[in-house]
Amino acid sequence: MPHISLSLYPGRKGEDIEAACHSLQQCLVDTALWKPDSISVSVEEIEPDVFISQVKSKAKSEKIVISSDYIK
Repeated sequence: MPHISLSLYPGRKGEDIEAACHSLQQCLVDTALWKPDSISVSVEEIEPDVFISQVKSKAKSEKIVISSDYIK
């Protein structure tokens, strides 16, 4: 049921990205008691020169709960 979308710069190793995704999934299992099979996680690698503008554009349609220094 829940879906987590992770946007990041390219260049991380595949196993590091996979570990981060599993950690995000496990966080929802631990805190919200969802089953792992009901949680999906996607990753989008965005080049640094367009990262802020693309993430800001996507965030307009989302409720930001924790903002960073470039998304408010």
